Amino acid sequence: MSRASVLLRLQQTDDHIAQLQSEIAGVESALRGDAELDRLRTAESAAQESHRDIGTGAGIAELEAASLQTRIREMDRRLYSGSIHNPAELMELQRELDVLRVKLAVAEDDALARMEQVDAAKLTLRDVSALVAAREAQRASAMGPLRARLDTLTEQLAASNADRVALAAEAERADLSLYERITSHRRPAVTGVVGESCGGCRMPISNEERRAVRTGTGLTQCANCDRILAP
Repeated sequence: MSRASVLLRLQQTDDHIAQLQSEIAGVESALRGDAELDRLRTAESAAQESHRDIGTGAGIAELEAASLQTRIREMDRRLYSGSIHNPAELMELQRELDVLRVKLAVAEDDALARMEQVDAAKLTLRDVSALVAAREAQRASAMGPLRARLDTLTEQLAASNADRVALAAEAERADLSLYERITSHRRPAVTGVVGESCGGCRMPISNEERRAVRTGTGLTQCANCDRILAP
């Protein structure tokens, strides 16, 4: 195997390691938490608070209407009990009753509207809670496969790291240093020849360079992009 071929295999192994590390990070993130479930739980909490606040407001409105009804009944009894003989006092009591009945109508309408809001908030809470329960069930069923996938990926990463150690040992020290220098700022660091051009930058290379790549004598770099050329 030529020196460039060793570096090409090393690069392929590095790419595979990077892919495995990325997938492992994704699986570990999924195991740690679920952004969608967090969002749904936040929405459920907000729905619970809204339902509670609307229910409190509805209760206060009902109490206000009940209080007005009690006052109206008491004043009706006074008005028709015959205990008041002064016409002016009777007229004033009647005016107060008329005002209270208007207030009662408004209070009853408000209480009814608030009860309808309670019903709507209850339906919203029920729907969000159902979504939370479904997401929790989905996540619970996914935990086992995710853990199994993490175990598989971890084993593959260990094997790939071992392959890399072997390939790095196979490469000459100077070649390995050159590869690491190039790969630190340019990917891929090793590329093939496409026709008469560098497979990385697509710029033409000389006949001598192409011949050197084919024969595998030493390492040949693209004069334009500095990449290592592999057969």
